[in-house]
Amino acid sequence: MKFVDKASINIQAGSGGPGAISFRKEKYVPKGGPSGGNGGNGGNIILEATNKLQTLMDLKIRHNYKAPNGMPGKNKDQTGAKGNDSIIRVPIGTIVFNTSQEIVADLKKEGDRFIAAYGGKGGRGNASYATSTNRAPRKAQDGLPGENTKAYLELRLIADIGLVGLPNAGKSTLLKTLTMANPKIANYPFTTLYPNLGVLKFIDKEIIIADIPGLIEGASDGQGLGFDFLRHIDRTHFLIHLVPTSLETPEKCWDQFETVNNELKKSELKLENKTTIVALTKIDLLSTTLLEEIVLYFNKKGIKPIAFSSFTEQGIPLLIKKIQKVYQDNEQT
Repeated sequence: MKFVDKASINIQAGSGGPGAISFRKEKYVPKGGPSGGNGGNGGNIILEATNKLQTLMDLKIRHNYKAPNGMPGKNKDQTGAKGNDSIIRVPIGTIVFNTSQEIVADLKKEGDRFIAAYGGKGGRGNASYATSTNRAPRKAQDGLPGENTKAYLELRLIADIGLVGLPNAGKSTLLKTLTMANPKIANYPFTTLYPNLGVLKFIDKEIIIADIPGLIEGASDGQGLGFDFLRHIDRTHFLIHLVPTSLETPEKCWDQFETVNNELKKSELKLENKTTIVALTKIDLLSTTLLEEIVLYFNKKGIKPIAFSSFTEQGIPLLIKKIQKVYQDNEQT
């Protein structure tokens, strides 16, 4: 199933039902009087978060939603039935924007709800117009129309950790190693076209990790896959920045590290301010001497990276220990 993280929908809440014009006609009531009831209110359009959906695909396919109208008022002062609310289910993590592109709802938890369009109020029946000087009014009110608007939806995954790096930095392989997720892995750029999630399990907690498509220089200008997917790591507590060591020199490793950092700084999400673990990947492909040179080079720049190999799992326990510590530190702040 294709991953869809943006959608816009047209929503029409139900109109209120008209009020009724009616008079009492009971056999032993010589002076009947008005008895027309009010119309029922129209149904609302409600967005509800559910963990049973992972994409906005359904809303991308179906754009128009309408709630039922309220029923007309009845005689004997009976109010018409309210129109049923229309429930539109969306994935957890869906943000709702109005037509002015302002955030009006952020559905973060299972069952979170937002009324995106209110139903119209039912019209008054003639019984409600009776006064001491007008005891037999012959007028009733039409129901009010329901709200008719457009909602813009954007999915931002709920994850604790975000993996960032250039294409082929080893993000998907690390996700599989840590969480047993099954992302697509291959030896060519842009294997990951959509975000992937995995769960790193500890004894007392589960940490959700998000792997997003790789960034390249110029991503902010639309190069490669752009950096539209960065929104999926906006909610994360911290990042793991993966830098491949399968290069010729420490300087080239640092240049790749800086390339991704510069693109993060250009994002409106201010991701460069997040706590970040810098991790050197693919260390099984180079000599111990070269690895030491790369680590020393990063140290001189003020960075203390963790080196590991997802293939041999060398350094993976140390990385997991670091993840646990940083996660706990972030929980306390």
